[in-house]
Amino acid sequence: MNSKLKFALIALAVIVVLALGIWIISSLAGGEDTPPESAAPTQVPASETPAASPSSEPEPDESASPAELTTATLAIGGDIVMHSGLNSEAASGGNGYDYEPIFGVLPDLIAGADYAACSLVTSLPGSGSEYTAYPLFRSPDSIVDAVSAVGFDLVNTATSHLADSWKTGIDHALDVLDAAGLAHVGTYRSEDERASSGNRVMADVGGISVAFLAYTCDTNSIPVSGFEYAASICARDYLSGGRDIDYELMSSDVAAAREAGAEAVVVFMSWGEELSTTPSDLQREIADSLIAAGADVIIGGRCRVPQPMETRTVALEDGGERTGFVCYSLGNLLSCQNDEYTDISAILNIELTRDDASGETEVSGVSYRPIYMADLYDYGINDFEWHYRVVDLHNAIDAWESDEPWEFMTEDVYTDMVIALDAAHELFGAAYDPLYTGE
Repeated sequence: MNSKLKFALIALAVIVVLALGIWIISSLAGGEDTPPESAAPTQVPASETPAASPSSEPEPDESASPAELTTATLAIGGDIVMHSGLNSEAASGGNGYDYEPIFGVLPDLIAGADYAACSLVTSLPGSGSEYTAYPLFRSPDSIVDAVSAVGFDLVNTATSHLADSWKTGIDHALDVLDAAGLAHVGTYRSEDERASSGNRVMADVGGISVAFLAYTCDTNSIPVSGFEYAASICARDYLSGGRDIDYELMSSDVAAAREAGAEAVVVFMSWGEELSTTPSDLQREIADSLIAAGADVIIGGRCRVPQPMETRTVALEDGGERTGFVCYSLGNLLSCQNDEYTDISAILNIELTRDDASGETEVSGVSYRPIYMADLYDYGINDFEWHYRVVDLHNAIDAWESDEPWEFMTEDVYTDMVIALDAAHELFGAAYDPLYTGE
């Protein structure tokens, strides 16, 4: 090999080595450069993907939509007990019987609910009859007009005084309720009417199908012989104590309501001992049986005074559990009774919520608004435009304490209202009053 060729080969080798070195150095320093568009992004194998930190929040799944819920509200009042003083007040205008003003604040308290119900503790004998109070409650038809006018949708007629005007009174009362556009549950004109209804009323309450049932443990010692079908009575011994309860009747009625499509079941019960502020063992036993059968809400009456309210959980035969809400007694919605606590009641507000995906419905909220039957006769006030009115205890007390007392209020009226509010909290339970301050 001649010297020129040798030199050329050596020079070429040096150039190749230098070029290779420059390329390697450039590659090592080129991590900050943008790769060519044709270069594929580096992929981390699935098995090598770093685990998320335990404190990291999971990424939201944007493809999943939030659960859709349907919510409905019930407003429930206690017993309308038609004492003779209410009749006198209603007739004071000289133009028949106008009971609507006596309901006072009630229209405002139930106006926001999807559905409102109460219990009518009297009978309607029809025009031309004598109107009486205890021991036989017989009232003018006008009371039904007032119940409708203030905003109620359904009336429970299965009370201890349902037969005070005999079978003709039952029939007439139902005719009057129908004419007023009020639904009713608890009494029937015929066997066919009871059978076709299933001893219940089904109502669309804010988009939720609710079944209302009603039972009484007694009939004021008046037999319904020959027209047993006309009254929803749950005690075989209804004339002598009302303790032999037909649990099978009630359970089958609740089950039938569920089979008919009821998403929630509300049961009115006329039970317990009059003037007792404590529920009896029998009341709790009946409540547990109804909850186990499928009832969601149980509203008690007949006791004339408030009794506690609570959520109860009962064990089922299959080992599961079921819960239901019970108000053992709402007391008198309307009356002029003078026994202790008979002037205290509440509007009970029940919220029902259905998960539209699963179809499950539950009692999602419970509260009450304490009310009071103001009786001006108790204070010797005879020159005012009225004597009986249902008032909102919170509003009345707040008005006095804000130095803006209502016209009829005196120091004694205010003091009694404070005592009444404390009693309502003690008897119903303060936790369900959203305005309770603990003072």
